[in-house]
Amino acid sequence: MSSGDDPSPDATQPPATDETGPVEPTTGSESLLLTYAAPFLGVLLIAAGLPLAIVGGYVVIQDSVGLCGDPSITATPVDEYDGAPETVEELPASELSPAERRALEEAIDSPLREGTVDGDLANRAALLEGAIVEYEGNRYYVQITSQNSCLDVEPLLFPIGAIAILVGIAGVLTPPIYRKMAGFEERMRRDRTD
Repeated sequence: MSSGDDPSPDATQPPATDETGPVEPTTGSESLLLTYAAPFLGVLLIAAGLPLAIVGGYVVIQDSVGLCGDPSITATPVDEYDGAPETVEELPASELSPAERRALEEAIDSPLREGTVDGDLANRAALLEGAIVEYEGNRYYVQITSQNSCLDVEPLLFPIGAIAILVGIAGVLTPPIYRKMAGFEERMRRDRTD
């Protein structure tokens, strides 16, 4: 190799090595950004994305796996109690919504004394506390036993959370990936100059 072929070091580029070993071919601001800022933002995105993805995913599957649905009531004949307390509210059967009436009839006919309110629950407050309903000459203590309310949030939270997690993981992995890429680029540069 002649002396004219010997490449001289570029003063504008950082040195590839120093007395302590190889150095990163980046400027100080790039190094700070890629070493600290990108992983920090990545961790923040993961922390924000996890609850969003969990809640959004739960909303998507809650109905299909039976985690929510229509509320159910029980109807127990008042005769089975020693005496109905006077503090229990009496609710006329005429004030029941059609869905509540169907649920009451279902509960009366059911051996488990339970019925599902498939529709408007107009007397939710009274039935949550428990009320005495006189129906076809008999008095029943009717109470909501399970509300089974569905969580009401946007299902779009799931993909948003998943994307945030993926971008966050990329941010956390930025420093080692960048170091590998910078090392690869430095080796390619050295190979070209040899």
